[in-house]
Amino acid sequence: MPTRTVVIIGGGIAGLATAVRLIQNGIQPIVLEKRPFLGGRAYSFTDSDTGMEIDNGQHVFIGACNQFQDYIADIGASDQIRLEERIGFPVLKHGTTRWIKARKLPGALANLSALFGYTHVGRVGQLRILWGLLRIKLTRLGANSTHDLITFDDWLRDHGQNDETLRNFWNLIILPTLNDNITGVSALTGIELIKVALLSGRKNPGMGIPLTGLSTLLGSNARDFIESHGGEIRTGVDVHSLEISDGRITGVRTTSDELVEGEAIVSAVPAAAMIPLIPGGSKGQDDFFTPAESIRTAPIVAIHIWYNRPVVSEKIVVVLDSPLQWVFNDTDLKSRTEPGQHIVISLSGAWEWQDRSKQELREIFTAEMAKTFPAARTAIIEKFTIVKMLEATFRVTPGSRRQRLAQRTPLPGFYLAGDWTDTGWPSTMESAVRSGNLAAEYIAEDIGTGDQFTLTQSEQGT
Repeated sequence: MPTRTVVIIGGGIAGLATAVRLIQNGIQPIVLEKRPFLGGRAYSFTDSDTGMEIDNGQHVFIGACNQFQDYIADIGASDQIRLEERIGFPVLKHGTTRWIKARKLPGALANLSALFGYTHVGRVGQLRILWGLLRIKLTRLGANSTHDLITFDDWLRDHGQNDETLRNFWNLIILPTLNDNITGVSALTGIELIKVALLSGRKNPGMGIPLTGLSTLLGSNARDFIESHGGEIRTGVDVHSLEISDGRITGVRTTSDELVEGEAIVSAVPAAAMIPLIPGGSKGQDDFFTPAESIRTAPIVAIHIWYNRPVVSEKIVVVLDSPLQWVFNDTDLKSRTEPGQHIVISLSGAWEWQDRSKQELREIFTAEMAKTFPAARTAIIEKFTIVKMLEATFRVTPGSRRQRLAQRTPLPGFYLAGDWTDTGWPSTMESAVRSGNLAAEYIAEDIGTGDQFTLTQSEQGT
C-alpha cells in the first residue's frame, strides 16, 4: 500500500496525470476538484435531446504527443483514441479542395511530401515554404534564445515567407495548434512546434482523435484507475488556502474549513487560480511566482450543428478565407450510425466571436456552411448550440516563456502542474500530462516513494 500521501488541487488532465504518476511511484494521491466533474477544460456533457455525450469542443492530439498517449494507455483507454499513420487532411478554398497529405516515404520526407499537389500555394510559394522549413531545421534554440522576443510572423517574413504562404500554409497550422494568430505567437514556440510536428518522424504530425466523450476518456477512466489503486478523488471541493507548518506547506484548507493534509501539495490549476493560494502573495519567495501573474489567455468557441442528413463527406475539412476555420464531422469521427450528422466548427483565437449572441452566431455560421458545403443548403438543422471557452489556453506571445514556472517551487512541499508550466510544449493535452509527470517525479525525489507500482499482466494486455 502507498506509504505517503500527496494532495492535488485540480482534477483536470494535469492533476489526474500527476495522480497516476504518483501511484506509479507508490504514493497515494488525493485529488480535490471544485467542479462536479473531472477533465478541466476538456470535458463533455449529455445532450438533453439525444442523450449523447457531447464534447465541449473538438480536442485533437498529434503523433508527437508521446506522454499523452502513454498516459491514455496507463489508464486503460488506448482503445478509445485513434491516431492516423501520417498527416492528411483536405483544405477547401473558394470551392476548390486540395490535400495536405504525406506520401509513403521515410522519416521527415513523408511530411515534406505533403506539399506536393497543395496548389492553394503556387509553385514559387511551395519553394518558399520548403526554404522556411529548412531554415527552421537549421535553427538552434538555446536557453538564452532571442527567438522568444519576436513574433513567428516576423521571423518567417525575414526568412522568405510572404502573405500567400503565411495565410495559406503557416497560419493554417499555427492558429488551431497555438490558439492564436501567427502575428501573436513567439518565434520560439512556432519554431519548436514545426520542428517537432513536421521535421521529425512521419508519425509525428498524424492527427489523433478521441473516439468517446472527453469526460469518459479523460475523467471516468482516470477515476477508475486512481481509485482502484489506492488514490482518492473528491469533486465539489473548493480549496481556500494552503496550510503551513514549520515553514513547509503541509496541507490545504477548503472553503468549508476542512483541513486536508499531505506530505506535498500540488497546484494543478491555471496560474490565475494558483496565485491567490500563495502565502503572503506572489511577491515573496524571491519573486518566483510573480511572472505567472502576466499570463494571458485566448478563447475558443465551438459551434455544434446537427443536420438531418450528412452534409460533409470528409471527417475533417479546413476552410481558408472563411470564418469556418476547421470543420469536424463528429458523427464519422466517432463512428456513429445515426441518420443525421453532427458537425463541430472549432474557432480558435476567437476574440471576434466570443461576445456574439447564439442567434447571431447561428445566422452567420449556418449561412457559411450552406455557402461552403452544397448539401447543407437543403438539409434541415435539427439542433444548434455553442460552447464558449473564454480562457481556453494560455497565450505564447513574445516574451511569455519566462512566465512559465518550474514544477518544483521555492516553497517547501509545494509543487506546480498545468499545461502553462515550463514543459517546452504549448497549451495542449500533451503539455498538461508532461507537467504532471514532472511534478510527480520531483515529489518522488524529494519525499521518497513507497512500494513501486507494477502493472499486472492483465493490465499490461498480456
